[in-house]
Formats: sequence, C-alpha cells, structure tokens
Amino acid sequence: MALKRKPAVVPAVHANVGVRLWYQSRLERVVAEAHTELVQLLRTVFATTVPAAIGFAADAPDRITAIDRAMAKWAKKWTGRFDSMALNLSKSFASRAFRSTEYSMAAAFKRAGFSVEFKPTRASLQAYKAVAAENVGLIKSIPQRYLTDVQAEVWQSVKAGADMSTLASSLRESYGVANRRAALIARDQNNKAKAVIENTRRQQLGIKEAIWQHSHAGKVPRPTHVRMDGQTYDLAKGMYDKHEKKYVWPGQLINCRCTSRALIPGYNAG
Repeated sequence: MALKRKPAVVPAVHANVGVRLWYQSRLERVVAEAHTELVQLLRTVFATTVPAAIGFAADAPDRITAIDRAMAKWAKKWTGRFDSMALNLSKSFASRAFRSTEYSMAAAFKRAGFSVEFKPTRASLQAYKAVAAENVGLIKSIPQRYLTDVQAEVWQSVKAGADMSTLASSLRESYGVANRRAALIARDQNNKAKAVIENTRRQQLGIKEAIWQHSHAGKVPRPTHVRMDGQTYDLAKGMYDKHEKKYVWPGQLINCRCTSRALIPGYNAG
C-alpha cells in the first residue's frame, strides 16, 4: 500500500542584515554630506549679509536674496547628486539582495534535506529589475522631501529674525527626519527585496505553498498578520489581509518583517 508522506517544511530565511546596513550607510552618508554643506553655506551667507530691512543702507548684500540664490544652487546640486547615484546604487543593492537571499535559501533547503541550484531566468531577471526600479524612485524622493522641509525651516527662521544658531538647530531636526527616512527605506526595501526574490525562486522550483511566519518583532504588530501566523497560503496569490483588503506576501507591506516557510509536498512511497 502506498503511503503519502507529510510535506517537508523548509526553514524560513530572513533579509540579510549586512545588506541592509550597507544600503543604509550609503544613503545616510549622502544625506549627511548634503546637510553639512547646507549649514556651512548658510553660515557663510549669514556672516556676509545683513537682514533685508537694513540691506539697502549697508554695503553688505541683502540676506534674503543671498539665501534664495544659495538655496537654489544647493538644491540643484543635491537633487542632481541623488538622481545620478540612484540607478547604480539601486542595481548594486538589488544584486547584493539577490546573492544573499539565494545563498540563504540554498542553505535552508539543505537543512531540509534538499539540494538546489539557482540559475538566471527570465522571471529572476524581471524580479531584479523590479527591485532596482522601485529603489530608484525611493532614492530620488529623499532630497525632494528634505528640500521641502529645509526651505520651510529657513524661510520661517528668516521671517522670525532668528540667528544662525537657532536656524542650525531647526535644520538638525529636518536632517533627522531625512536620516530616519533613509534608514526606513533601507530596512523596508531589504525586506521587500528578499520577499520578491524568495517568492520568484520558490515558484520556479515548483513550490506552490508556504506557511506564514509572523516576526513578533514590531512594537505595534499588525493584528491581521498576527492571526496569519502559522497559516498556509498560495505563493502565487499571497494571503488575504482583511485590513488591507487585498492579498499580500510576507515582507511586502511597509515595516512588515514577517517571513514564511516553504512547503514541499509529500509523495507516495511504496
């Protein structure tokens, strides 16, 4: 009589911390350089100009005009810098995410008693392009938001007649926001990239289902994801999230650190 074995469960893999930290450091370094240059630029403007109210009666140039010109020049330079680095950095991140995820997946399959080898395919190439493309847009969004915040802080300070010390303190807050956004992008995209790559490779191997595994790591976990923990879902569809009102995959939503364990169907043995 043929006996059907239970499905084999492949251990979950997690997004590589080293890749996240590498990506995060690259983003934060450029944000820090932009902030440092802005503060130095404004210090020079404040030291060599006078407020507009008395500018016409002094030899020094009008401060508002000087700030406007300096800010425009700074914004153009750093928007261009982020734009120019976005594609190469995104490709490098996607490549690192692919290598680390495939290595971790191969190790997980080996622990479950299976040997796998990943080769380039049309689907994996499309997944790589999708990861890179999404990150290009996110990298370009960093200076756009930072510029808006900085401009508001500068003109509000000028209007209030604040000195450079007060303005520098305000700019540190905007810098902190930009820095935290860079860290969020790195963390979130690292999880998303792992999820996309993992899902693509699993389906290429003919695997159809996985078990959702909640991370239990967030301070405010999604109730729907807590309930999903331990449930089986279709890799092609994902699992239905009642809160989002759509099907999702582990690691797809922002700040989602959930992962999953692949199910390899049992087979008949005589």
